[in-house]
Amino acid sequence: MNLLVHAPLCEPPTESLPFRHVLSCAKLDCKMSVLLECETDMKDMYWEFMRKRGMFDFISDIVSPLQEKGLGLDTKVRAQRATVITKFIRFENQVELIKKIQDRIILP
Repeated sequence: MNLLVHAPLCEPPTESLPFRHVLSCAKLDCKMSVLLECETDMKDMYWEFMRKRGMFDFISDIVSPLQEKGLGLDTKVRAQRATVITKFIRFENQVELIKKIQDRIILP
């Protein structure tokens, strides 16, 4: 299953360590493919921004919005798919986000 992360969630006020932790749990513990969703003309900008902060380690690819199916991690529901809603990823909500992601998937 894919975890489709809306790219603006990597921007402040999101913090890089909790962002990495949430994505690492999705990838390693939940066996999800983590994909970053952003517009084509923004891919290079997000890749550079995230690479400098070590935030790209657990992301498999950058895709266009609605190109893939899976569980969304977003600021709002953008398509008719299951979505974990958050305004940011920070230390105070990382455990809650991980729990919500785990609750919405079937672990092998």
